[in-house]
Amino acid sequence: MGSSCRSLAAGALASLAALAGPPVRPALAQAAAPQRGGGASAPFVVAGRLVVVRAGDTTGLAGRKVVAHRVATTVQGPVDSLDSGAGGRFAFRITHPDTGAMYVVSTMYDGIGYFSAPVSTQQRDSAQAIVLAVFDTASAGAPLAVSVRHVVVSAPDPADGSRDVLDIAEVGNPGPTTLVPRAAGGSTWWMRLPRGVESFRVGEGDVPSSAVRQAGDSVLVSAPFPPGEKQVVVMYVAPKGLRTLRVPMDQPTERLELLVEDSLATATGPGLVTANPLQIQGRSFRRFSAVHLGGGETAEISFGARGASGAGRLEWVAIVLSALVLAAGGFAAARRRPAPSSSRGVPAGGRGAPPQDGDAAPDDDALVRQIVALDEKYAAGEAATPPAEWSAYQTRRAALKAALAGRLARR
Repeated sequence: MGSSCRSLAAGALASLAALAGPPVRPALAQAAAPQRGGGASAPFVVAGRLVVVRAGDTTGLAGRKVVAHRVATTVQGPVDSLDSGAGGRFAFRITHPDTGAMYVVSTMYDGIGYFSAPVSTQQRDSAQAIVLAVFDTASAGAPLAVSVRHVVVSAPDPADGSRDVLDIAEVGNPGPTTLVPRAAGGSTWWMRLPRGVESFRVGEGDVPSSAVRQAGDSVLVSAPFPPGEKQVVVMYVAPKGLRTLRVPMDQPTERLELLVEDSLATATGPGLVTANPLQIQGRSFRRFSAVHLGGGETAEISFGARGASGAGRLEWVAIVLSALVLAAGGFAAARRRPAPSSSRGVPAGGRGAPPQDGDAAPDDDALVRQIVALDEKYAAGEAATPPAEWSAYQTRRAALKAALAGRLARR
């Protein structure tokens, strides 16, 4: 088994069970204390409306619990909660905000959690005009569509010659409601995998590991899909001696990106062209790209002679690449259908850990290191972790990833 598949923690986002509990006003004492990341000279207001989107229109939701979270490199957790008021309006006044942190708000609706896009103290206007959008559910509607699929293949493992493969699909729901399975155990989306791959694992995308499984040569997803896009991330191993990896494209895909850590690799398939190489975390990948692929096609990657082994695991590549995908079109636009605000809701995770003291001046590499450290800590998975702690891990990881994507989007 390739090394990158051995330490993956399962899942990234789950419903916000914490919102069923009492308001978290006691956290304000810690939130109000000046942070080592730097305190702003004036209070920071995070405000907006909680709305349900129906038939292209929005209706404010009053009396629903909304939670504000702070996210920094070593500090994350809820800082306040309240019930939305008339018209769905909410406002959090953070007396001593952390200038090195991001702030997000979250809510639960119909059993599904949502985050807003992250805002910082440098975005005071946007922070006071958040529209946190939620949606009704349905088990039928417009088919889900793949806007981007990234297939990343590592250099051969020095021990056995196998290659780790990272497969990221941006799956979009163009409809007006959140798609849910027709029945318990059913699927909302599925995708074919290359034949003969081994050691299937769920990566850190936008759905929990419990909602993703392998069935033969396919991956099945049972998670709900709100309007907008969600990342589905899986990892597997191309076994030793495999000279050609055939990637089935069983459904229309707007763009395909193949990244291969092999200077002699070639790729063939409908519309595939060689693009500029890509450097990710100091690793060089040959790149092949195609657009407007129809269903029923196949992309083939032919490997060159055995070369030097990959420089470390693909978890780092997965985190950076998935964040870059979000940032490419702007974080909010990539995560949510258009709403009447520059800050739109995105699927949320579970209960956050209590705020902690610590240096909160995040940079891109520090955020990635924090995510990797969390994944290492919880590599044993959900079954081996107390529910509250697992939920805290999910929300912390989701918010750190949101902060990373938000930083990249503003470049």
